[in-house]
Amino acid sequence: MAEWLRSGLQSRSHRFDSGRRLCFHRRVTTPRPGTIVPVALKPSSYVILGLVRGGLSSGYAIKRFVEEQRMDLFWATTFAQIYPELAHLESAGYLASRDDPNGRRRRRAYELTAEGEQALLSWLRRERIPPRELRDEGLLRLAFADHLPRQDAIALVRRLRARSEEAELEFRESIIPKGEALGSIGVRFPVEICRLAATYHAAVIDHLDKLEESLREEPPPDRADGAPPRVDGAHV
Repeated sequence: MAEWLRSGLQSRSHRFDSGRRLCFHRRVTTPRPGTIVPVALKPSSYVILGLVRGGLSSGYAIKRFVEEQRMDLFWATTFAQIYPELAHLESAGYLASRDDPNGRRRRRAYELTAEGEQALLSWLRRERIPPRELRDEGLLRLAFADHLPRQDAIALVRRLRARSEEAELEFRESIIPKGEALGSIGVRFPVEICRLAATYHAAVIDHLDKLEESLREEPPPDRADGAPPRVDGAHV
């Protein structure tokens, strides 16, 4: 993986020369000078801008990098979203493109415009960090495990632990080495996200180990009718 990214980064300044200068163009009418086109950029927009600035000039290359670095684990995106986002950023003036004659399939190659460069760097330098969002159906089930018999709750905990064990192993043995390989071409930070993810899963494993142990030691709640505990208004 580092090899194909290395070639993209090393040729970033001249990759559009092939005997003559190939000019980038926008596929939509460029607004008159001074015209402000209001465009709402999403975090996924900045992901695209950052990857293009780093040398990944096609939708295919962006998809491959996102998959191999498992960026989908902390910011979900799909192949179907990448191309519309590229077109959106180009129409807004943040990207320019040309037909890329290389390869068997016809593709478009993208590069940041000055506006795109400014937008990306302004986003990276923002003071405010948004609140973290965590959407995990497994943890959502755990929040309602009081509705389960004790053995079923323990089984749920064990399934969650197995999931994190599998994820940590994948990060340690596959994803982190790929990220470390990027260091040879000066790409420093993607691997740190992978290390953080591995550390997170290791902490989850440890916590769920202790939770299972405590559930086995605690006597189950005395609920003869099998009804779950109820929370009255005084505790809300």
